[in-house]
Amino acid sequence: MKSEIKSAALSIWQDNWDNGETGRSTHDIVPRISNKPVGWNREEIMSVTGHGPFPSYLHRFRLRTHDNCWCGEKGDPIHYATKCRFTRSWHLQTPAVSLKLQWLKNILTNNLSRTRLRLLMRFISDENSLIVEDNN
Repeated sequence: MKSEIKSAALSIWQDNWDNGETGRSTHDIVPRISNKPVGWNREEIMSVTGHGPFPSYLHRFRLRTHDNCWCGEKGDPIHYATKCRFTRSWHLQTPAVSLKLQWLKNILTNNLSRTRLRLLMRFISDENSLIVEDNN
């Protein structure tokens, strides 16, 4: 009986995860639910979800009037990791649009890339005023 309840709960959870409207960027990378943590730290979670001190995220909640980085482009994690001139020291190779998902999966399974990503996210968190345009 206990295993049947657990199985039913996991099935409902998976169905909710598959058909939900939120968390799609994370779902693309982790499509199967599990009781085991994925092993990502705070910075890696910020990169995958886009939740953090990014203009694109803050703009969604009307905490900023625009979603631009200082350089004028949309300030999201991919921008800072690949294009922004203010984070060039941490840049990763820019993926082709069609390979973006696989690119992110590869980063999250490669220790050197994960380290670079963590350092970038820490820099963005610590030095946000240097890379995020004033909210005027």
